[in-house]
Amino acid sequence: MSVQYQSEETPEYLAVRFIGATREVYEQIELIAEHCERASKNKLLLDITDTHGEFSLVERFWLGDKAETLKFHHLIKVAVVSRPEQLDRNKFGEMVARNRRLNARAFTNVRAAEKWLLLKPAARRTRSPRAIIIPQNLADYTHH
Repeated sequence: MSVQYQSEETPEYLAVRFIGATREVYEQIELIAEHCERASKNKLLLDITDTHGEFSLVERFWLGDKAETLKFHHLIKVAVVSRPEQLDRNKFGEMVARNRRLNARAFTNVRAAEKWLLLKPAARRTRSPRAIIIPQNLADYTHH
């Protein structure tokens, strides 16, 4: 059985729910990334709770490696929701995606994933400018 998906556009992100074979999810990422770009969405929720089967370690790598495709289509945040038994306790796929500079996280709860997606990024701290004191008369600061 192949994988199928249903998508729903929310005001803030695109939600995609997969049904079918887990191992075929990563094959659909390019189409989903293109959908996000056409819909002007830069956040994505992938729900794989209704899929069956497991990801092998290689397939987890491939899924995480698709982060480059997602970044190319201007996605900045991706949440993946799975059943607890589907989740790799080491979060290998998440680590691969983050190594490709995609802000990605795995969840076992849709509400937690939505909450994380909607979080606004923390304001960057800026350093206060440092004062440079220039003496009026350099002769006062020279040693004789």
